[in-house]
Amino acid sequence: MSEKVKGYIKSYIYRNDENGYVIAKLETDNKENLTIVGYFPLLNEEIMYEFTGELTNHIKYGKQFKVESWERLVDTTESGLVRYLSSDDFSGIGPKTAEKIVDLLGMDAVKLIIEDADVLAPILNPIKRVSLRKTLIEKENEYRTYVALNEYELSQRIIRKLYTQYGNQTLDIINQDPFRLMYEVDRIGFIKAAGIAEKIGIPKDDIRTVKAAITHILKTTAASEGNLYVDYDELKLKTDKLLNLELDYKEAIEDLISEKRIIEENGNYFLKSIHWTEIEIAKKVRNFIQKEKRNLDKDLLDLLLTQIAIQKSIDYTERQREAILEAMVNPISIITGGPGTGKTTLIDGLLSLYASYHKINLKNPDARDQIALMAPTGRAAKRMKEILKFEARTIHSHLGIYDLENNSMQYGHLIQDLIIVDEASMIDIFLAERLISAIHDDAQIIIVGDEDQLPSVGPGNVLADLIASNQIPVIRLNEIHRQAKDSHIIKLAREVNNQNLTNEEFISHQDVIFYNGDAATIKRVIINQIKGAIEKGYDLIEDIQVLIPQYKGDLGIDVMNHEIQKNFNKNYQKGVSVTYGDKTYYEGDKVIQLLNDNEKHIMNGDIGVVEKIFKNEKGLPVLQIKFDETVVFYEQSDLENLNLAYVISIHKSQGSEYKIVFLPIMRSYLHMLKKELIYTAITRAKKFLFIMGDMNLLKYAANQLVETRRTKLKDRLLIKDNSIFDLDVEEDLEDEDPTAGLSPYDFMN
Repeated sequence: MSEKVKGYIKSYIYRNDENGYVIAKLETDNKENLTIVGYFPLLNEEIMYEFTGELTNHIKYGKQFKVESWERLVDTTESGLVRYLSSDDFSGIGPKTAEKIVDLLGMDAVKLIIEDADVLAPILNPIKRVSLRKTLIEKENEYRTYVALNEYELSQRIIRKLYTQYGNQTLDIINQDPFRLMYEVDRIGFIKAAGIAEKIGIPKDDIRTVKAAITHILKTTAASEGNLYVDYDELKLKTDKLLNLELDYKEAIEDLISEKRIIEENGNYFLKSIHWTEIEIAKKVRNFIQKEKRNLDKDLLDLLLTQIAIQKSIDYTERQREAILEAMVNPISIITGGPGTGKTTLIDGLLSLYASYHKINLKNPDARDQIALMAPTGRAAKRMKEILKFEARTIHSHLGIYDLENNSMQYGHLIQDLIIVDEASMIDIFLAERLISAIHDDAQIIIVGDEDQLPSVGPGNVLADLIASNQIPVIRLNEIHRQAKDSHIIKLAREVNNQNLTNEEFISHQDVIFYNGDAATIKRVIINQIKGAIEKGYDLIEDIQVLIPQYKGDLGIDVMNHEIQKNFNKNYQKGVSVTYGDKTYYEGDKVIQLLNDNEKHIMNGDIGVVEKIFKNEKGLPVLQIKFDETVVFYEQSDLENLNLAYVISIHKSQGSEYKIVFLPIMRSYLHMLKKELIYTAITRAKKFLFIMGDMNLLKYAANQLVETRRTKLKDRLLIKDNSIFDLDVEEDLEDEDPTAGLSPYDFMN
């Protein structure tokens, strides 16, 4: 239940200029001191305000008042009005002059001055009169804007963001078209804009609402389903459901096409940026496909590969030798295969052969200017580096240079002649376009990935489309190699992938353990097994991972993260901590980044450890988090995109491997249980895999396929006529991911 407090701001403890988050000391009207927190502008310390919100008792910081809204009480008393007019907001007006103004004009002083500055003629000269009136108008406009925006039931954070962006024009812009905010203000989507539109009387069948709804459907379809386009029937069905109406959308669609917000192609509708991005990928990939094979000395290659096999004590199969030699001469090639099929062995041999043939010393730092190894996530790049003994970094790290002045990522060009990209199934169309655009025309590209894993979290299905086009040489590795043949983890993964799972596979072995039980039992078993693993020397951060496909529920990610934190972080409820929302972080916690943060150089899915929590010069808590080799600092207001990571989603685990994996399979996950999901989860385990729950659901999941994503990349690669790619693209085209502003929680399951 909301409460109210009145008082004067005495001091500001903290303010985040980027998002407007404020911590301040308030002296209440009964002379008590109270800490208030929330999103509001710098308020005048000479004015009494009434704050509406919730009184809370923080475990560490004590009593705090969380502000939901505020109201200025300047006009309630003469003394308050004098304090206001003599405040720092109004240059040249001291307490005595302010008293004279109030004595002359009374409690209507502000209103009268705004109407006519000459009412101050008996007191002030013309310059001061005009200056005071101008400042009063600015302050009154700001205040009225905030008050009016409160009527739209927006959070103080959003209100602050709107006013920062639009200033005194905010209300005019909103009244003209509230859906403009969708395109121009970060974190305001259709739902918030539609709420404002309803309050100002814009009906659901208004053309502005309809156009915004169509755009929203295309965005959320790309973000939540990965589909790049929808046809008219699907667009109508989804938009009707969103608006709770049945309409003909052809006029709105024609407007959006003429405004170049969406593109129509053969009856399918794309967001403009998605359409452009996919065409750019196709155009640039085709450039590599059409290049001649490298004219290399095949006898020398064969001899060098034989020497490498002897040095590494590896007996390459005939298929592996052919694959390595093929990759050496093709401008672009793909290596795909499941666990145990020798992808890493092949890449290692290819890297060594390339270096030997081109006389590159891989131990020399200069080799990094000739060869680039990369993967979509930090953990995948780290694993690549450890196995191949050569520098490997994330794709973003290779491409991006953060521009502090413009607060944006600038994408550069890769100078290397050999580009090897691992875990390519994780790459969405936006990252693919940036990568392929950065590679110079004479380079060689080796794309590595498991086509049977889950598709990328972001839009598109790039690896699968490249393979399906049959335009790029593909090296498929199907044979399980000798060292992996005894692995029941790999055997189970293959049976799931082949949709050949029977009860015979549900026999526990040393490396795969099956356990039937309900949620409460599984929770207890996971805790006990983790305890036993730690006692045997396994590390909770590096070696052990629980994978769950959804966030909510009795056995969801959030509940289990808290359980593991409570049981295994020795600092739980003892050491220093920072709370954000319903999560509290302690030193030693395992955490995961949920969205790309270019400024911090941390990417979606990066996992780190809270090394230290300390107070900055303002006395506010800061988390020092180590992500592999990168140390990043988070203030409390930065924690929106962070989560505990003792338990993560299967999507977030892509590109990583763990010695021990726990995989609960529950009926509450039923809507998410697909073959690709289970296969991806199983293949994360290196040494031990615990599958717990209902094994009938595991059989069910193995026969449920993820719906094929709707993309056109394969078709575009098959087109023979290059002229189709000669599009007239405006210079102002925004080729950024249109879903990038969505919250990481918008599509969590």
